[in-house]
Amino acid sequence: MNSVESDLNITSQQVNLSVTVFMIWQALSPSFWSSLADTRGRRPVYIATLFIYILACVGLALVTNYTLLLVFRMVQAFGASSVIAIGAGTIADVTHPAERGGYIGWYSLGWNLGPVIGPAVGGVVSQFMGWRWIFWFLAIFGGAHWILLGFCLPETLRSLVGNGSGYANPTPMQWWYHRQEKKQQQQLENEKEQQLIVESNTTTAEKKQSWTQWFLGPLQPLLYAKEKDILILLVYYSVQYAACYAVTTSIPFLFSQLYQLNEIMLGLSYFPNGVGCIMGSIVQGKVLNRDYRRMKRRFSVFPASQPSDLELPIEHARMRTVWIHSLIFNVLLVVYGWCLVVKAHIAIALTIQFFLGFTSQAIFNAIQTLLVDLYPTRSASITASNNIFRCLAGAGATTVVLPALQLVDAGWTF
Repeated sequence: MNSVESDLNITSQQVNLSVTVFMIWQALSPSFWSSLADTRGRRPVYIATLFIYILACVGLALVTNYTLLLVFRMVQAFGASSVIAIGAGTIADVTHPAERGGYIGWYSLGWNLGPVIGPAVGGVVSQFMGWRWIFWFLAIFGGAHWILLGFCLPETLRSLVGNGSGYANPTPMQWWYHRQEKKQQQQLENEKEQQLIVESNTTTAEKKQSWTQWFLGPLQPLLYAKEKDILILLVYYSVQYAACYAVTTSIPFLFSQLYQLNEIMLGLSYFPNGVGCIMGSIVQGKVLNRDYRRMKRRFSVFPASQPSDLELPIEHARMRTVWIHSLIFNVLLVVYGWCLVVKAHIAIALTIQFFLGFTSQAIFNAIQTLLVDLYPTRSASITASNNIFRCLAGAGATTVVLPALQLVDAGWTF
């Protein structure tokens, strides 16, 4: 961020504004894609949005002024953030609730670990190659990932492919095998004509439906907030997420002043938080799976009937340990702020960051898994709803934290 500031001749607050703009668009963008992903399929949205992201990264690597920086950051968020919502849908398609917590743990680790590990890698790249190469690397890795998804990830939406045996949005290999099978089949010409008539009628109906989804689909994720229990989960998640972003965003400002760290050392100071996120995600995923199996066995004891997954009090299984992690996180958040005020040794601050990462990831994992459990057939949309709340809260925290630190000390800020 310091390199961008000096190269484009802008202020630190303007650089922070580019982060805020990115997070606002990251909050709003999945609402455009989630309804399509829940009806038209996961693959087309993956491929289209990731391609937009790659083009935006190339544009960011070539920007020459602040206006273009903001514009391409918006486009980058528009393309990148969709995979957050669709990823939950993909996992819901292929997993049973008994093992979903573990998979959600690894999945949510991605978007929560990115802001922690990214600065460490970016600090090294910026130090030795310049900040523009950060976006060139993102474009290269995004392109490799786009090719991997395009060739290897099949369609998983159950309304289209059922248990996976259906044919929709095929990979190149699936398309080839399907084409070969069609060549081997000898069908009557009249059956083919009837098939074409049916397909043309279906296509017309689907086009009308797709236009409705484009105009009304972005509003759908907001409707989940009408449910009181969902609203409580979304608000609590977003508040804790904002606290995490306040910590990570303020590291360059605070640590460079208190401990005189260069760009590489500032980047490496994110690692304790990242390791805590990894461990918290893995441990909480196993805990969620264990709690679900335990509750399943407990309710199977009753002789009346075997309850289905929807009849289980799933919120008790998913949220059982959240209050413990929440208490630890928020107490340590206050301790962290005052440690910086008294200029405690950097090892103390980094140790607290480890536990902040561990507990926050445990909270996020539990809430995200519960949201998917409550809406397994609309998992992309409910995740988009969560994304709106948490990213807007994170954008607010990013905007407010530096002025707050300048107005009052770190203790009162945190």
